[in-house]
Amino acid sequence: MDIRQLRSFVHVVETGSLSAAAQRLRVTQPALTRQIRLLEEETGTPLLVRTGRGVRPTPAGLDVERRARRVLAEFEALAIEMRARTAEVSGRVRLALAPSIGAALGGAVLERFLALHPAVKVEAVTVLSANARDALLRGRLDLGLIFPDVPGPNLRVEPLWSESLCFVAPARPPWTGRTGVTLAEALAEPLILPAKEHGLRATVEQAAAPRGLSVHVPVELASMNLQLDLVARGMGCSVFPAAACRLGVAAGALTVLPFTDAELRRQAVLAWARDYPPDRATLALIELLRDWADWLPGVEGSRAQA
Repeated sequence: MDIRQLRSFVHVVETGSLSAAAQRLRVTQPALTRQIRLLEEETGTPLLVRTGRGVRPTPAGLDVERRARRVLAEFEALAIEMRARTAEVSGRVRLALAPSIGAALGGAVLERFLALHPAVKVEAVTVLSANARDALLRGRLDLGLIFPDVPGPNLRVEPLWSESLCFVAPARPPWTGRTGVTLAEALAEPLILPAKEHGLRATVEQAAAPRGLSVHVPVELASMNLQLDLVARGMGCSVFPAAACRLGVAAGALTVLPFTDAELRRQAVLAWARDYPPDRATLALIELLRDWADWLPGVEGSRAQA
């Protein structure tokens, strides 16, 4: 029994599929099946049951999964501690930023970090949180500053701040001159939002459901810039944090209104995969974001706004 077998088994249980777990772990399905078979031989009992939709753990498998997670957590903590002892900060960080965070904070984050650690190469991308989660779990990214929908046990998340979401409309009647909008008024408009698997869309629909309101989304877009461009053109409205819309507001193209009868909020987190513990360069960026979250311009409630 070794770490690789335990890690493989945990991913199979989480995905419920040998093929999906193999893709995530970047191994062939026969190789993954062999790891599971070896683990079952070590434990002396079947750990998985095949179903029409994939696999599920047996009672013994559930026990192994629970204990395996504790072992993997200790292994991750050991790797992080050893890497943190390295004095020099160099290497590469592959960073994912949720689009609204990238627009509001990306420049400030990278400027500050590279000034402190010029020997580190940063590869930053803006990507939807659901896509960032998948890339982190596959080892294609090192760190995410995102809004996760369902993080999953193999993704470590650390809350940084929460922010309010506002109604975004074109800067034209009937929205100009107003100081707020009700949720019913907002949802009566065609909304330009990302697809259902995106956390922002889920937040809007979760706010609508208890009130018996429907969400009409004639256009689904993954690009934040394109969403805001279509809103500015009068093709619909949207929901975003105010900081992400500041350029459009300054240009006189967008109007941002708070909800007067509802509070839509989302939590920004740092995220990394447990299977790929952060190296020294990634740890340095994590520490910077922890220390500076309250000071970053554009974060609602930060001391930088005072």
